[in-house]
Amino acid sequence: MTNICKICMQRATEWQGDSLTDHVRAAHGDEPASVEQVYPELAGALEEAAPDGESPVTDGSAIDGPDDRPSDELMDDSYGKKWFLIGVGGAGNNILDAVLLRRETLEENNERRARIWKGGLAGYGLLNTNVSELEQTYYAQEEKEYSRNDLLPNSIIGFGKHDYAGAGYRWDIGKELIEADFADDADPFRERWDLRKDRIQDSQAVMFVHSVTKGTGCGSTPVLAEKIRNQVLENDFVVPKPLFSSIVIPSKGTEYSEFGGRAKVNGIVGLARASRTVDAIIPFDNNRLENVQADIRPRIDRLDEYNPPQYQEINKPLVAFLEAFTMSSVPQFLDRDATMSIMGDVFDPADSFRPVQDKYRHDPDNEFTPAVILAPVLGRSRANSFDRSKLEILVRNALFQNKLAEFDPTTAWGGTFLVYGPEEKMAEVSEFVADGTLSNIIAGEQFLDAGGTSGIESIDIHLKQLVTPYLDDVYLWGTLWNPEMPSLEEMYNHAQTLKQEGNSQQAENVRDAWENVETLFSCLGRENMA
Repeated sequence: MTNICKICMQRATEWQGDSLTDHVRAAHGDEPASVEQVYPELAGALEEAAPDGESPVTDGSAIDGPDDRPSDELMDDSYGKKWFLIGVGGAGNNILDAVLLRRETLEENNERRARIWKGGLAGYGLLNTNVSELEQTYYAQEEKEYSRNDLLPNSIIGFGKHDYAGAGYRWDIGKELIEADFADDADPFRERWDLRKDRIQDSQAVMFVHSVTKGTGCGSTPVLAEKIRNQVLENDFVVPKPLFSSIVIPSKGTEYSEFGGRAKVNGIVGLARASRTVDAIIPFDNNRLENVQADIRPRIDRLDEYNPPQYQEINKPLVAFLEAFTMSSVPQFLDRDATMSIMGDVFDPADSFRPVQDKYRHDPDNEFTPAVILAPVLGRSRANSFDRSKLEILVRNALFQNKLAEFDPTTAWGGTFLVYGPEEKMAEVSEFVADGTLSNIIAGEQFLDAGGTSGIESIDIHLKQLVTPYLDDVYLWGTLWNPEMPSLEEMYNHAQTLKQEGNSQQAENVRDAWENVETLFSCLGRENMA
């Protein structure tokens, strides 16, 4: 565990007193709510130090008022933070571990960017049907210090209903096991799981991370999303809380050859079923993650201790993408020691998908509106100065060299983009954002080809900008809406053949899910815009 106060992010060498308890009394005696939330075991120590209801003070000096330094209360409260992050199945467990280790790396190196995650995560938890996979996680071993007996009630799907050895590439078994957790009016959110209802409710959005290759992530996640929607979130909200799935899709060169058609079928069924229960799906292709340039692979110390060797490098750009997405709506604040302000446009999670939903065909007979597919990209420029040519290189780097899933940009319905970097470089870039140059480049014939559509609906491009201290370079983050994706088309064709010609239980399972498949695929590709 780190010797860092999780309330103020100060190291032990900076603490007042000899222990964490002394430091919390001295530095955070006036923040009982924060102490109760972050260190509930120390809340009693504050009460002992403050008899007669008085607020404890530090070393006798006056506590800084609001004019002296900004309060950290906003950063400590879970309300309004961007994500509640849930890793489902082996792949999801590994990705959440990578996120937590990235946060840990930034904290250990005393980087102010650690607050991107501190301000961005309302909460997080792991779920799996395989207890051995759970035991090997950073989350279990260090974040929670769980024994196997702790993991079974807190993180197992299908508690008491199987031998905890996984779902065996059967998405239908993953589905049945999580449904068993809710049988007879059971409520594992309240009774067992680490997924705290209040923190889910406080978050701006819920993000599931999982694969659709095996059985647990593919089969369990859609049911979990539905249960969160119906049993955890407020059902009287005018606008429902957004639910996202970051999905790892099968890689043509690895899982396809190793597992054959099973990965294709699971992939197509998993995507289609998820599209019914979440609002947006961000597909990551292992082939693309493996081939992106090294310059968007962030430093994540000790990842080799907790991620299998084949996933260590491909999870890094995925984490970089999620970090940028998280940063876009972290509460703006000033660091007490130095200015660390994330300044600029702030866009909420729903801004990434709601604009495109209006472009869906209007059909009152549709049983559901499928999730928007958000194809992810992340580019980087090390240039010291910027002109139109340098910006074209940045856009090309993002949309081609560093796209994190295989897709054709000219088939997308539009997209949301975020350009960010240090103040001295963004001062120049901002001029090209303000006069429309960067948007025009993205919309150009060689990129999104926004002028190439013949329909009534336009190809919309939403471009935001941020100034982010402690970065040296300029980045372009983006999600492109509902493009054609060759890997998904291949999975679709295989599953369709199985549905039409198969005489197996697998084929029957595909037939049961086919309505979801068709509804999702009727929205992919620009020709399907209204």
